[in-house]
Amino acid sequence: MLDSLTRHLKSKYRKSLLWSKRPVAGQHEEVEEDEDYEPLEEPYRPPAYPYLELGETDVRLLRIVPGKGNIECLLHQIPLTEVKFFYALSYVWGDVTEKKTIMLEGQPFQITQNLYEALHQFRERPYDLGYPEDYFWIDAICINQEDIEERSRQVSRMIDIYHAGHVVIWLGPVKEPIPDSIYKRVLRRARSSGPQISADEAIDILFKKANSMWTEWEPIDDDDNIVLKAEFGDAYDAIIEATVDILQRPWFERVWTIQEACLNTYPNIYVGRHSVYLENFIKLFKILAMEHKFLYLCSGSARMVAFDKIDRLHRSALFDWDDSPKKLDMAEVLATLLRVTGKKSSSDPKDQLYGLLGLLRHLNEGEIPEEFAPDYRLLYEDVYWNYAAFLFQSIGDLKLLDCTRNELRRVPSWVPDFRYFSLGPELRRESSVQVSPDKRDLHLRGCMLGTFRDAIAGCDLQDIMPSDKKIPIKLLRRLEEFEERILKPSAAARETTIEETFDDMMKNTTKILSVDGKASFYQIYRRLRESPGGRRSRSAQKRRTTGVRWKEEAIAGQLVTPFLLLDDGTILRVIREDADVRPGDLVCVFKGAWVPSLVRSSGENYTFLGRCDAKVGPLKQQNFDDDFWADKEIQDFRLV
Repeated sequence: MLDSLTRHLKSKYRKSLLWSKRPVAGQHEEVEEDEDYEPLEEPYRPPAYPYLELGETDVRLLRIVPGKGNIECLLHQIPLTEVKFFYALSYVWGDVTEKKTIMLEGQPFQITQNLYEALHQFRERPYDLGYPEDYFWIDAICINQEDIEERSRQVSRMIDIYHAGHVVIWLGPVKEPIPDSIYKRVLRRARSSGPQISADEAIDILFKKANSMWTEWEPIDDDDNIVLKAEFGDAYDAIIEATVDILQRPWFERVWTIQEACLNTYPNIYVGRHSVYLENFIKLFKILAMEHKFLYLCSGSARMVAFDKIDRLHRSALFDWDDSPKKLDMAEVLATLLRVTGKKSSSDPKDQLYGLLGLLRHLNEGEIPEEFAPDYRLLYEDVYWNYAAFLFQSIGDLKLLDCTRNELRRVPSWVPDFRYFSLGPELRRESSVQVSPDKRDLHLRGCMLGTFRDAIAGCDLQDIMPSDKKIPIKLLRRLEEFEERILKPSAAARETTIEETFDDMMKNTTKILSVDGKASFYQIYRRLRESPGGRRSRSAQKRRTTGVRWKEEAIAGQLVTPFLLLDDGTILRVIREDADVRPGDLVCVFKGAWVPSLVRSSGENYTFLGRCDAKVGPLKQQNFDDDFWADKEIQDFRLV
């Protein structure tokens, strides 16, 4: 790791010599030629396109030909150890049906629109990125995507490629914010009356301030007050909008970008012509989010938090702290990465796991066993099954059961659908968890809580989400069903009111937002419940404040999943939205778990249906610790 860091610092120093001679190009600025610049002397390299077979240590590297008009590129095949410097591009492919054509070694080559825009931007300002002779590694071009075996081999080499190169993150061009986005509505309440600036100007200011924070200015004064508003002045609102826009970019959701960003010491983010160090942007984001907690609702915020946690893993490994991932086995590190990264997007479902292997090997400093090496010839269900069996058998971490959906077929019910894996608490080991030799059965220990008194199935969020203009009829039906079958009986069983029950259920659903307002959750619920539904009147639309909007949407969001009512009045929300709940299904608790589970008896075996979150009632505050288990009748569960 130290040799790699030294090599990286040398590369950074080389670039700093170049950058110190040239200002960052602005929209109306010209980049001055470097009088000391001399073209790099290098041996002739034959074209690597059409593709040739890659040697064991070879990589293909792209060079963008300076100029105007059609984008032209060269492709060379070089042993990685012979490359002194190159850029490794981290980006998202985007819509694969939107193709653009470049000339690769004089031949037409199709790439996606997003990559085309990146190449065009980098060609426009080559001196800002470095010397014109610098190479790029770009997966869509440098890997033969038609060769499945090559793809599998190159995935295993990602750690070497992204660790050796200087990572450039392309988020896309500058875009004006959506006129009536949900985030603009929140900002509208506190908008200043100062002059508004364009998105391009806002991103320019945001990135420059992020790169100079703590060196040229401080975001917190001597009294520990955040002073961002004073620092940004009239640009403050536009800065927040720009931050929201950046965090909504697809790059923050893609699985591969996790290791691409984390395997490099100094990754740079590019939005159009503007750039910022990722580390600096994360630091500024954390301070902005202290002032505007709604930023945590942006899809990219989860990735920012994950980067922070992975950085701690990096540092603990580098400085050999007690929790160093080098002191953990491979299963523990992989389980930790899964729980801190949560839900991720990938075009190939297998990449939900393969996309973390480079980072896993980097943190754990061990080789991935052959049986878990990337193999794109396998069905993704079989890959999930194999990994799940390994993780359960190695550490017995029941967090693996915690998925918001499960669309897998042909595999046991306990195999998680890693496409819907959710964020979770710290890793817990449970020694009683065992996987059968044929990997078909998962053996657990626990106790039965019994069946449920009533249950309602899940529904589609789009069908019940209220808007400014209308209240869906399906939402009214859902509210009626929930009240008659779950809410009222729960309140009666616990001898409390419906209002207290509902407000208790909605606690902690809006920690991120300040939506106190004058109306409670129950009052908003009653307004919806008593509404005739359909289109809202103009006066009703005007009365729908931001606080009311958030509460209505929070209520709809809570009612999407199936609900169970237990005899003692406990209301359980099934975490899996698509769980098929039937009469006779059973609620149980497994040893090592922190929430109940729903299972279905099948002779001597059980089918796993999903985990449950206690929203109201005696189980809500229950800790499943040694005191809980002291007087319980523990039994064996065989999940199939």
